[in-house]
Amino acid sequence: MVRAIESGGLIILWFSVAFAQDGSFTATADRTKVGTGEQFTVTFNVSGANAMGAQNFRAPDFGQLLVLSGPNTSQSYQIVNGSMSGSIAYSYVLYARQAGKYTITAATIDYKGTQLKTQPIQVEVVQGKPQQKVQAPETNLANIGDNLFIRAIANKQRARVGEQITITYKLYTRVSVSGYDLTKAPTYEGFWSEDIEQSQQPAVVNENYEGKQYRVAVIKRTALFATQAGTLKIAPLEVQCAVQVQTRRRSNDPFDVFNDPFFQQTQTQQIIVKANPLAFTIDPLPSNAPIGFTGAVGQYTFAATIDKNEVRAGDPITLKLTVSGTGNVSLLSLPKPVLPTDLEAYDPKITNDVARAGGIIRGKKTAEYLLVPRNPGKRTIEPIPFAYYDLEKHQYIKLSSPKFDITITPGREIAGGDASIASKEGIKLLGEDIRYLKLSSGELQSLSESPLGGGMFYLSTVLPPLLFVGAFVYRKRMKAIYGDMPKFRFQQAGKEATRRLKQAKQLLAQGNTESYHAEISKALFGYLEDKLHLEKSSLTVEDAVNRLQQRGVDDQTLAQLRTCIERADFARFAPDSDTSGARKELLDAASAAINSIERTFIHLS
Repeated sequence: MVRAIESGGLIILWFSVAFAQDGSFTATADRTKVGTGEQFTVTFNVSGANAMGAQNFRAPDFGQLLVLSGPNTSQSYQIVNGSMSGSIAYSYVLYARQAGKYTITAATIDYKGTQLKTQPIQVEVVQGKPQQKVQAPETNLANIGDNLFIRAIANKQRARVGEQITITYKLYTRVSVSGYDLTKAPTYEGFWSEDIEQSQQPAVVNENYEGKQYRVAVIKRTALFATQAGTLKIAPLEVQCAVQVQTRRRSNDPFDVFNDPFFQQTQTQQIIVKANPLAFTIDPLPSNAPIGFTGAVGQYTFAATIDKNEVRAGDPITLKLTVSGTGNVSLLSLPKPVLPTDLEAYDPKITNDVARAGGIIRGKKTAEYLLVPRNPGKRTIEPIPFAYYDLEKHQYIKLSSPKFDITITPGREIAGGDASIASKEGIKLLGEDIRYLKLSSGELQSLSESPLGGGMFYLSTVLPPLLFVGAFVYRKRMKAIYGDMPKFRFQQAGKEATRRLKQAKQLLAQGNTESYHAEISKALFGYLEDKLHLEKSSLTVEDAVNRLQQRGVDDQTLAQLRTCIERADFARFAPDSDTSGARKELLDAASAAINSIERTFIHLS
């Protein structure tokens, strides 16, 4: 059912729909023809004896209509002839930027086990303001500016770059405000901003301002940190307030019992209130900044730690840098350590822990570096400097970490391919030189049963010369091979890498992910050592990539190789970082990179 009621010059359209046994759910719009940028209100009302038990209100689709506030809820109930009934209203304040016809779809709500549903509402938006056919209600908002306003108050007007400025936004009112919404946030050009935590229900206090008594609530607090020097301005905050005002309605009907100029009723109107703009003078920091200054302003402490001072080659070391204190922790940069060239360093993991309570921004920032030593020996991480500008002492403060001495022992494998082969040859010769004495004569056999009388005799006569010739040829070949060990390692690099990757595949099948990633790392580094005639002590990823690039290996293969090395090393120390599918993909990628490099070398030869 649709009906229109004209009351006091205001047309309200009622769209009522489904009824329960004793309840109804209606949708109303205060206007169905508005101008672009004009606000209008849509209200959904459920009423009946069990209205307070209605549940699951689902708002409609407002389409391209912009919601300024809502849902704003209100409740009422009454008792007539001993029967109680009530209602709950859900209202929205809307507006449209562009002209056109808009449809507000149905809202629904659950009422006593039945779902009630409103009818859609059609709204026409015209360019500019539509001509009003009715007289708007008179209100007493002529002097609203004196009775409702927002003050933006800064704790200081002059500050240094990086120094905290706190702005407090206070709502002053001498009228009844039922709610407010922030419609336009201020812009902080040239500042880094951090909102300060506060209660969702701000406390209301009485305050005397310019000789008048107001009810005052703090609606927003923000900490600003200037990122540049000069005169900086911030745009004002805008808030829409729902104001309860008294109105008088007039009718042309002389018999209207309410046609009384002294009869007033309460109406909610949406008022946009702007805060005052602010300007600040920002002074630059002194020019004599020391080494290690990265822009930190405030009061800070600095600490650096490593998790171990003795480690095997290929095992990880964690270097942690921590800056904590009062100031703009989110914006400051941590110093970068200077590391020995053969300590492979991954991009640091940066974490922020910022506290915004109490009006002062404080916290700590941490950087964790994962370092992988490639070669045994003694290494030193030099002291890491950190400096900040102390606002209380008005000077730069220099801090520094201790020096870290690291002892790197050989890893699981013996360094260098020659040593490994020499060790194997030594074991072979040892087995040939040692002979054991036979202490018993053993059992005697008759001549007829002796193998010397059969085919074994002839076999034993011919076989030794053949074995001797074979051993001579083998020894000569091995001498030629071992005489040019770099060439041998170059030729066998691909096969050795393939063997290691097969071993890695077996480890993956067994679920040993740490050893799996370690085996892939060994396969890749071992391949580069053998293929490029490099020793472990001088092998770095950058050097290897540069050498391969000079040999004609394409950039895609080099990028794939670098990615495989980094992923394998990182996953060794964070085994849960890869999924099973990613681990299998890493194995395939490593194999593809090696095969591609092998093809390039074959083509060059």
